[in-house]
Amino acid sequence: MIYLDHNATTPLAPEALDAMTAVLRDLHGNPSSTHAAGRAAREAVEQARAEVAALIGASPEEIVFTSGGTEANDLAVRGARRARGRDHAVSSPIEHPSVLGPLADGPTSWLPVGPQGELDPAALPPLLRPDTALLALAVANHELGNVIDVAAFAALARAAGVAVHADAVQAAGKLPLDVAALHVDTLALSAHKLHGPKGVGALFVRCGAALEPVLRGGHQERERRAGTENVAGIVGFGVAARLARAALADEAARIAARRDRLAARLAAIAGASRNGDVARALPGTLNISFDGAPGQLVAAALDLEGVCVSTGAACSSASLQPSPVLLALGRSREEAATALRFSLGRDTTEAEVDRAAALTGEAVVRVRARGRHPAVLSGRFDGRPGGSRVVVAMSGGVDSSTAAALLVEAGHQVVGVTLRLYDASGTAASVGGRCCGPRDIEDARATAARLGIPHHVIDQTAAFSAAVIDDFVAEHRAGRTPNPCVRCNEKIKFGPLLAFADAVGAAVLATGHYARLLPESGALRLARARDAAKDQSYFLFGVRPEVLARVWFPLGDLTKAEVRALARRHGLPNADKPDSQQICFIPDGNHHAFVAARGGAGPAGVVVDDQTGAALGEHGGTHTFTVGQRRGVPAGGTERRFVLRIDAATGEVRVGPRARLGQDQLRVADVRWLDAAAAAEPRRCAVQIRHHAVAAPGWLEPAADGAALVRLDAPAYGVAPGQAAVFYDGEDRVLGGGWIEA
Repeated sequence: MIYLDHNATTPLAPEALDAMTAVLRDLHGNPSSTHAAGRAAREAVEQARAEVAALIGASPEEIVFTSGGTEANDLAVRGARRARGRDHAVSSPIEHPSVLGPLADGPTSWLPVGPQGELDPAALPPLLRPDTALLALAVANHELGNVIDVAAFAALARAAGVAVHADAVQAAGKLPLDVAALHVDTLALSAHKLHGPKGVGALFVRCGAALEPVLRGGHQERERRAGTENVAGIVGFGVAARLARAALADEAARIAARRDRLAARLAAIAGASRNGDVARALPGTLNISFDGAPGQLVAAALDLEGVCVSTGAACSSASLQPSPVLLALGRSREEAATALRFSLGRDTTEAEVDRAAALTGEAVVRVRARGRHPAVLSGRFDGRPGGSRVVVAMSGGVDSSTAAALLVEAGHQVVGVTLRLYDASGTAASVGGRCCGPRDIEDARATAARLGIPHHVIDQTAAFSAAVIDDFVAEHRAGRTPNPCVRCNEKIKFGPLLAFADAVGAAVLATGHYARLLPESGALRLARARDAAKDQSYFLFGVRPEVLARVWFPLGDLTKAEVRALARRHGLPNADKPDSQQICFIPDGNHHAFVAARGGAGPAGVVVDDQTGAALGEHGGTHTFTVGQRRGVPAGGTERRFVLRIDAATGEVRVGPRARLGQDQLRVADVRWLDAAAAAEPRRCAVQIRHHAVAAPGWLEPAADGAALVRLDAPAYGVAPGQAAVFYDGEDRVLGGGWIEA
């Protein structure tokens, strides 16, 4: 493995590990206890406190141990605001999320950022106000590696009576730090960024600085941070700080030379451009964009080659959005998405640098060539042993997880990938689980860990919003009934998944869909699954044949009960997870409110009896109705009424008895033909107009304008414009499908 992600975390120093092991074995006391065991633990903590203080030129009593850099930054920001009784702060938009998070709780003014992340002290004075409590800046940027002249900013801020906090999490152990020279009131540190353990950090608090504790309940850390100290972690931190201070000068020069070597080799890749202030940069940080090559895909490809890099801050990588740091520099979303961060450490060798550069060049070429991989045309996974690399789309549910398990069992090199389709942060979906929501991403990760396979997450939120959510809202506004699952499969899922497969060198994409692909005359035909109740071929008719030629559906010949049993046999953590029942991007199931909130509300109007023409009442918007709906429709004596037609232009909703719902002729537009012969002449078929509906027999007549006319043997009820209609032959093979117009 070539580890080039030291800005995310560093390997634990052996000396720190030995010291921590001794503490865990020999020091059992609580450092707040007054007996011998407690005093021994306290002595170890205080010795470590002195080592951490020495790293930054502080006094030991000015060091407050925390659970990490995030807590240290949070304590500094919230504590300064509370202690000073003022809320306003000044910072920059390129700070770490652990600083931006607490800043969001109060008014904040933002320093302007230069095209390479430069910050100018001259921009500070106009932003300072009488109610300004705090200036918060990083000593070194976590993504770009830019070193900021914090001392110059601090001099201006303190002259105005404003406290200064420095986030030194990335700088400590890489740059010489002196809190007196920096003129700061507080400064955050994290052990695991300088070869110490995870889960422990520190906040320097200048003697006399006003700081109100955030955590209360105990007298630890001189009443500035309650909670029993993590003795082993603190001791490991102290050892790491001592080692960093001793080797700082020599290591910084050596790491910088290797960073420059890597930069020169990566710059030779066509379309490469460096991000950040080259003249003032951390020794080991290198941020480079590769035009036309999304960083997520390049990072995934490098991962499978044993090279560890990142696309940004580890603390925010789960968001998968383009780097907010690069966006703040004025980069477009597309440009920001092409960046990779390489961060070198003291153990990085020249040979590793050269190998990583070569592999990066190869990965960029593969990613740029995505979509040009030859078709597989195998059609199905038969369970026989294999050794090919296969990408599995893992939604977090039991079906796709079982598909991955079957492929692993058959000996394939399986790579899991999950698409993040929408941001459900703060909603029920983030904890309750919906298709492709935050909870499901975590379930997919847990399953991949159980199977021992790599797992990556690809952000498609912007594309999903444009192609699926916006379409859903527009269709409701027009009085139609859309099917977002069909649109998602047609427009979103398979393209990015196959692009990912190309990037990692996989010829095949497997999914957990219940469907089959059957070879026929050198091509593949989409067909129903063996389990008719779970069949999902209805949702797949819009996927192009050339795409299906690279797809496997491992569950096509299994029933749901068999899939559950296999999941339990493999010990999958989601073996008994319930199936998703809601539209993924509407976690609370309130379609009407969702559509209205996004500008999709249809006009208010009148509900009219279709038989008599009488007005039955008023309604608040056509988007609250769909053809065939009975709920909310005024009753008609003993006979139930249903929505028959919706006029989204006038707001009129026509209702009547069920008998008037029946249709035996349909016009289906924008047909995707999977069988070319079916598009040539009329033929018998079965037409399915809803996922769980029984397919209705009838005649299919292709039209010259790309549409099709369907003549059913018997009327179908509740046929709504906008629904998908899918055509099957007598052997349950999909002929094609389209969208019902009338």
